[in-house]
Amino acid sequence: MLYKRLSPSEYRMLLAIPYSLTYSEVARRSRLSLSYVNVKVKELSQNVKVRFWADYRAMGLSPTYLLAEYEDRAYRLMASRAIPFVKRILKVWGWDGAYLLISACPPLGFERRFAYYLPLRIKEIWVKEWEAKWIPSEGGLTKYVDGRIEVAWEKLHSTASQPRFKWGIRTPVKVDWLDLMIIREKEEYAYARLSSVARKVKASQQLVSYHYRRHVRSLWIANYLEPLLTMKSNLLVLYRLEAIDASYSLSLLYALSQIPWLIDAFTLQGEERIVIAFLAVPQEQLVKFHSAMVSLEGVLKAELLAYIDPASGIHYGFTAHLGFERGSWSLETLESWNP
Repeated sequence: MLYKRLSPSEYRMLLAIPYSLTYSEVARRSRLSLSYVNVKVKELSQNVKVRFWADYRAMGLSPTYLLAEYEDRAYRLMASRAIPFVKRILKVWGWDGAYLLISACPPLGFERRFAYYLPLRIKEIWVKEWEAKWIPSEGGLTKYVDGRIEVAWEKLHSTASQPRFKWGIRTPVKVDWLDLMIIREKEEYAYARLSSVARKVKASQQLVSYHYRRHVRSLWIANYLEPLLTMKSNLLVLYRLEAIDASYSLSLLYALSQIPWLIDAFTLQGEERIVIAFLAVPQEQLVKFHSAMVSLEGVLKAELLAYIDPASGIHYGFTAHLGFERGSWSLETLESWNP
């Protein structure tokens, strides 16, 4: 969610970001000057994360969440240093106690084996089948009112009834360590300069540029915006929505992708009627969001699973490079994490 008013020019820029890999592309799409875009995108990134969305499956990785029983010792151990394939760790409060929510990207087909390598008592493993992020767009559920981005709840039923959210199958892309490091930096800020990436990884800018053009760009899905987890006026919540069928789940993902509170949403592999949504909802909007979800004819059940403790968040970012050995993915480096 944005916490500053946007001018009409800034709003046009916001709409251009998901489809633009460079400042120049943002400027061209929004019909604004490059110098203006340079300044304003950086300002925007102080209010919301601007992230590069890479196709993990094309790399042989599987976007996955783990829900585990909370144990202070395990939490401290996992917080002590970055863990291969683990992106984020959060403490959540369900109706029956505390849990750990782990966002990860283990090797495709090895999600369960990965989970049981960790020093955790795993309760659930959620492998994503389809997923959605906040992609600002004009029309649909998004409306621009007096400089604010708001949700047009009156359009929810018509938006959720259209099965527009589709996923294709991409050709697998073979990556190497340098590609993974570029993706890591781009996920932190989609417009990170390649010269800055080159300095961080101690490689020449020419080599980094070559890898970016030949490998990384082909993995790009879009840029997405992610609300800051630390905004005190928000409630971080985990929702479970049960749809009438998988087709309606895709429609729900499309609708959720237009809500500016969305952090992540996905259907469960093997249970595609189930949508899990992770949101940073303004406190005064939580009841409205819940009421809107249960009002949909295609939603059989809307359940608030847990509240998330923002102070507990540990963000490692994209750490797949730590599990990349001799040109392939490996779980061997995780053995030290299983006492």
